[in-house]
Amino acid sequence: MSFVYPGLMFFLVLGAIPIIVYYLMRFRARRVSWGADYILERALARRRKKLYWDQIVLLALRALVVMALVTAFARPLAKRAQMQSSDGELLRVVLVDQSYSMLAGRGDEAGDKVVRNALRELVARWGRGEKWSMYVLGSRPGWVVDRQVVQDPADSLAVLERLKIEETAVSLASGLKTVLAHEAGQPREIYIFSDDQATSWRGAEAVGASVDANTRIFWIRPTLSDRQNLAVTELEAGHERVVRGQFFPVYARVRNFSDESVRDAEISFLVDGAIVGSERVSLPPGQTVQVRFDLRLKELGSHLVTARLSDDVLAFDNAMSVGVDVHESVSVLVLRDAERTGKFESAAGLLELAARVLAGDEQTPPLQVTDFEEPEVDVRDLAAYDAVVLDGGRALTPALTKKLQEYVMQGGGLILAADDAVDLAVWRDELGEAGLLPAVPVSVHREQVGGEVYRGLSPSGFDLPALRGFAEQSDGDISVVRFYAWAAFGQPHPDARALARFLDGSVYAWRLRFERGGVLLLAAGLNSRDNNLLVRETVYPFLLHLFAEAAGAGQYPRRVARHEPVRYLAAGDTPPIAVQFQSDGHEPVAATLSPRREGTLVTVAAGGDRTGPASLLVLRDDAREKIWFGVQGDRVDSDLTPMSTELKAGLAERLRWTEVTSGEALRSALDEGRRGDEHYAWVMLGVLLFGVGEMLMGLRFV
Repeated sequence: MSFVYPGLMFFLVLGAIPIIVYYLMRFRARRVSWGADYILERALARRRKKLYWDQIVLLALRALVVMALVTAFARPLAKRAQMQSSDGELLRVVLVDQSYSMLAGRGDEAGDKVVRNALRELVARWGRGEKWSMYVLGSRPGWVVDRQVVQDPADSLAVLERLKIEETAVSLASGLKTVLAHEAGQPREIYIFSDDQATSWRGAEAVGASVDANTRIFWIRPTLSDRQNLAVTELEAGHERVVRGQFFPVYARVRNFSDESVRDAEISFLVDGAIVGSERVSLPPGQTVQVRFDLRLKELGSHLVTARLSDDVLAFDNAMSVGVDVHESVSVLVLRDAERTGKFESAAGLLELAARVLAGDEQTPPLQVTDFEEPEVDVRDLAAYDAVVLDGGRALTPALTKKLQEYVMQGGGLILAADDAVDLAVWRDELGEAGLLPAVPVSVHREQVGGEVYRGLSPSGFDLPALRGFAEQSDGDISVVRFYAWAAFGQPHPDARALARFLDGSVYAWRLRFERGGVLLLAAGLNSRDNNLLVRETVYPFLLHLFAEAAGAGQYPRRVARHEPVRYLAAGDTPPIAVQFQSDGHEPVAATLSPRREGTLVTVAAGGDRTGPASLLVLRDDAREKIWFGVQGDRVDSDLTPMSTELKAGLAERLRWTEVTSGEALRSALDEGRRGDEHYAWVMLGVLLFGVGEMLMGLRFV
């Protein structure tokens, strides 16, 4: 039993008024003695017991009249709905949207908060023995509860509390089809807890015809007054392996998902949670902008870089992170034959000059170059360096090829500089057979130095994030660098990537990455013999970025997609004893440890299932370290544009749903729908009967 105006039931205490009046009147009675008093006392003594019960009945009737009037004003309702199944029970079916757009809104307006409050209020109304089902739209849509009998409302509430918002897009069209087919034809109430996001309702116009008369549908839709949503869709570091004290760029892509222009939105850049700078962006509707910010880190080790927007209507998609590792320098080994001692016969001369220029006043240069002239090369010699350079200054032999292949597979970075002294036939045979060629070098073209025929680098042809600054000339005018000898390439490897191009569109730099290790193939040499790299200061940061990219091949990615395996090579003399993976918003999980020759491979096969920061806590006997990662996912649910009015009207007409925006509105709608079960007339009849009974009992005392 429920009431339209339950607050009036507090006035039931007014039923005590007749009893209070009765006892007050008894205390005020006056006793008067008279001659025949003893005769009346004897008569009353014989009827005292009967009169006592008559008075009790009279008082009860008077109290019931007052209480019945109060109940009538409160308008009692039947507890059960009008629709009942054959076994006397109504099936309640709940459809819940768990996509992250449900987090949109501020304060009490947040959709997830509105939905949870409404769900709690709904479940609290159910009595023992009633049946319910719940279908959840998340990353794995399905029935969480199927025709479960309510034993205790607290158990049903516990099921609801376990629901979590997921980073996914949902199809309400698919969910509706499933729910409408569930126990079709039976008396049921269907509750849809979802926002009005157009992308979620895409395809809902294909949902079947009108529902049957035994089905009532309620759509609990949170209101959203502000739909102006920005999101960080990607964060990319120029290098994930950076050199201490050297600037490197990070690029954040920001998209305006609303249909209104946004001006001066602030995006902050953070390192390990501390803000290091900010930029402002303005965006037309539906547009994306790329924001560059230059960082310089001075502490060695792993760091977390984050780009974060100021708070808007959907905070979930306002941040993106990437992990970077800071190293002291990039160590480079240049292979050279002992008899080739000419100034321009090897890349060593130019690279040593670049190292001195880049070092400036620093004691440790960011580029450390070693000229290696020994005839025999051991893999251990190579493994001590981040990158190895092979050009025309060293003849390639099968033995050297085998050593280079092993070096790369262990995580080394091989740089192939194709100058005019290279024997391309040997490179094609040896390096091609070993799988170390990002592209097939076909021929070398040589022109007169200082002549009109040359190759220049295209400022807009860089696909390496660290080099994009040359497109805006913020890192210098790269077009002044001219090459008078260059290689032409044929078929590239299927997994190769072009990092830089010449002005004519041909590729200057190819990259081929393996699980660990990689090869960088340059179309021109680094020996300065046939170009004027030597006299252009722009080339030094350019070279540092190239060599940092080659060195980064030895490191597993610090930016991973959702559910992509997270891997880290724990090197050092002391192997880790345990590693825990911590993803944003989740409990730590143990990583798998696999001993290898070069260290211990740490693997988390499942990766992170939610966009945000993640880390590996590596525990050793003598130390612990934290390795940061950035888990990045597509912003699949950031567009808060509402469904069209035509679609909404069509669904309302076919499904005949009742649309509400809160738990209170749902309760009122449920009560309103059950007004036909009111007992108002019966209560008024009770008032009349109690009143007549009170009058008749009163006449017995006259």
